[in-house]
Amino acid sequence: AIGVYLKMKRQNNGVSKSSRMLFATGHLAAHVKNVDARNDDFKRIISGLEAQAPARFLRPKKNPDGSPSECDGSYLLKSMDHVFFAGDLNYRVDLPREYVERCIIDIKDNRSCERLEEADDLMNKLLRRDQLLQTIASGRAFPQFSEGKITFLPTFKFDKGTQNYDTSHKQRVPAWTDRILFRSSKVNVLEYQSVPAATHSDHRPVFGTYQLGWGVTTKESSRSRGGKRGRRNRKK
Repeated sequence: AIGVYLKMKRQNNGVSKSSRMLFATGHLAAHVKNVDARNDDFKRIISGLEAQAPARFLRPKKNPDGSPSECDGSYLLKSMDHVFFAGDLNYRVDLPREYVERCIIDIKDNRSCERLEEADDLMNKLLRRDQLLQTIASGRAFPQFSEGKITFLPTFKFDKGTQNYDTSHKQRVPAWTDRILFRSSKVNVLEYQSVPAATHSDHRPVFGTYQLGWGVTTKESSRSRGGKRGRRNRKK
């Protein structure tokens, strides 16, 4: 896993605005049955990022006696204005392969004929059995995280160089393993898509475009801006 800590600040007419952001990426545990292992991976990664955060970015949390507090990731998450967590998160779809493949074929057909409502209904049937959405809803991992609306087809697993889902003897169930999640109260998702034409891998990459609001607004005093109040001299 990799984490990037970023703090941005701007000043305008004595008003200072700042935001603290964390961008993290990771490759969570594989295989359809390992939901708990994936959840534990997330908690381990966030805890590690909290422990390794630079003191100038995140003030170390301490116990009442002054000793260092145990890092579980919650302090880091609560201290950030924006958190993005992306990667091959490996959560799967808990449905038979035959059913998922049939839905994907019907989704493509409906979209090509502009039967968008029918296509959306089929997408929702698959997403209701998405392990990651279920995990977030239950609070088992990724607390208070959100995601842009998924309109793209499952990004895993393909035969390399083709648009065919896994034809090997394993016959893996198509799933949305590649995701971008965020935790923020001031975010507008402008775009969230996959790249079907990128066939060099057995995954399809995903990308997103986001508009973020500023986290903290403070007003600077005239003294902090170097300003001085002058006195008017009255003539007698």
